[in-house]
Amino acid sequence: MAIYRHVHVEFWKDPKVLEELTPEDKLFFIYLLTNPNTTQIGVYKITKKQIAFELGFSIESVNALMDRFINNYGLIKYNNDTREICLKNWGKYNLNKLGKPMLDCVRSELKNVDDKSLLEFIKPSISKDEIVSLFDEAIYLDKANDKDNHKYNDRYTLSTQKKKEKENKKENKNKNIGEKSNGSDIKTTREFKHTVLYEKEDEYIYKKPSEEQLRYAREL
Repeated sequence: MAIYRHVHVEFWKDPKVLEELTPEDKLFFIYLLTNPNTTQIGVYKITKKQIAFELGFSIESVNALMDRFINNYGLIKYNNDTREICLKNWGKYNLNKLGKPMLDCVRSELKNVDDKSLLEFIKPSISKDEIVSLFDEAIYLDKANDKDNHKYNDRYTLSTQKKKEKENKKENKNKNIGEKSNGSDIKTTREFKHTVLYEKEDEYIYKKPSEEQLRYAREL
């Protein structure tokens, strides 16, 4: 799409801009509306370092401005993990036209958004139903994919847990049969009613029953 952005003259008549924003705030806001990273849909990636460099501000000043615009003014949202920013009223001035080129551009840019929850923030400012539908579709598909990923992770976790339980069960079974001794080559490991189990060099051998044990067995 076009390499320019619209700033409506009503911007300067907005009560919030007139009464609440400082000169520094106004510069910051205009920058967010017109910088080279902006997209047609109003969600784009930008780092705080880039903002600081291009405006000539310190990182501390940018952090303070971000905090004011997010928590005090409620005009933007920023995802620190994906480095994506979105502007609340973007759709009012930039998504008010239709046509195939516009819809294709919106559809393409929506696919590149990592944090789809940011779209919910912009959607109320969009007046065109066709564009709202594209936003809804992107949000719905993201939630569906997230749900499928959760199901996959749950299945993977359950499978891993069952495998571990099976291995633990096998290990415990082996421990019941015998255990090695570092102090002797031969060690009695478990006594049965009529015989005694020994272990030697990883092989199990059995002691021959005594005559008394044999007599006891015959009498049973």
